[in-house]
Amino acid sequence: MASGLAALLDDIAGIAKIAASSLDDVSAAAGKAGTKAVGVVIDDTAVTPNYAVGFTPDRELPIVAKIARGSFINKLVFLLPGALLLSVFAPWAIQPLLM
Repeated sequence: MASGLAALLDDIAGIAKIAASSLDDVSAAAGKAGTKAVGVVIDDTAVTPNYAVGFTPDRELPIVAKIARGSFINKLVFLLPGALLLSVFAPWAIQPLLM
């Protein structure tokens, strides 16, 4: 009886170890995906204070608006159609490009 309980506890410990390692894999993959997602947003860095300095207050908002408009057009005209075409004609190439 004691050996059956020990075997059961050993099996439970093994399952817990596998679950813990899969959680580590998930967190690593989420971190990597977050890093890759920065590449899509990085064209908006011109809005940060390091790049938009020395302007009078009445010029800051139009400059930020032009940057945001350009970023939106870039995503809508170039990135979205490119991603859609890639998913239709070469879905195998998506994963290597994101790596």
